[in-house]
Amino acid sequence: MKKYIIKKVLSNNVILVTCEDKEYILVGKGVGFGKKKDTILQNIENVENTFISLEGLDKEEYESLLSKVDKKIAAITEEIIAMISTSLQGYLNPNIHIGLIDHISFAIKRLQENIEIVNPFLLETKILYPKEYELAEKAVEMLRQKLDIKIPDAEIGFIALHIRGARSGYDKTTALKKTKLVNTVVKYVEETLNIHLKKEGFDYIRFITHLRGVIGRIENQKLLNNPMLDRIKEEFSSQYSISCNISNIIEKELNLKAPEDEIGYMALHIYKLKQS
Repeated sequence: MKKYIIKKVLSNNVILVTCEDKEYILVGKGVGFGKKKDTILQNIENVENTFISLEGLDKEEYESLLSKVDKKIAAITEEIIAMISTSLQGYLNPNIHIGLIDHISFAIKRLQENIEIVNPFLLETKILYPKEYELAEKAVEMLRQKLDIKIPDAEIGFIALHIRGARSGYDKTTALKKTKLVNTVVKYVEETLNIHLKKEGFDYIRFITHLRGVIGRIENQKLLNNPMLDRIKEEFSSQYSISCNISNIIEKELNLKAPEDEIGYMALHIYKLKQS
């Protein structure tokens, strides 16, 4: 039978424990109620408790952060991470424990000081990372309820990027870079075609969704065959030229080169935007 020793009680529902020289965050209803440091726990491995391993995390940095931030915010953030972990059922980079606690703590401080939080890439984030955005919505609602504070939707986008960055094979910097890239491409298309794409409108969402697919296919080397390519080059030459420029933007920002077949399909989407 495993014995868990409490290192730190963050709240009635969240504690930091050690077991066999490994550290865990334990999240469960009332698991920390009335408990103190060095208390030994047994028989706590039930379905209602969530264990999150901190293996791979800089323990000193984590404990230093816990000593500096509001313990309540740290506890709620760990509950959020437990919710995310359970929902995704996959690997999360342990650094999310530091990154997300630090981010949320700073965001709450800014809100308490009446500093506006603005996110110019909110819709792009929502479309590019729908699963992460959905989890971020739940996270923000948890913060609103537990802290009794108004939190703008802008925060959903920032938390979604942290979630995306913590998933296996991704990082927050690349996620943000892709979000900014899409915004840059949209502005370029609007200026070149002299049009305005209404955010949350059908054309805008369709175009961004296509861009997400293009980037994903290039990353995963899932190449498409475009049997209409020669015809597109001939009949939609100006749109093809615009698409080539978009391809150059993608290559410059992400070091990903779009094949001609993808450029051809993008040209058709550019044509649709002009006709709408």
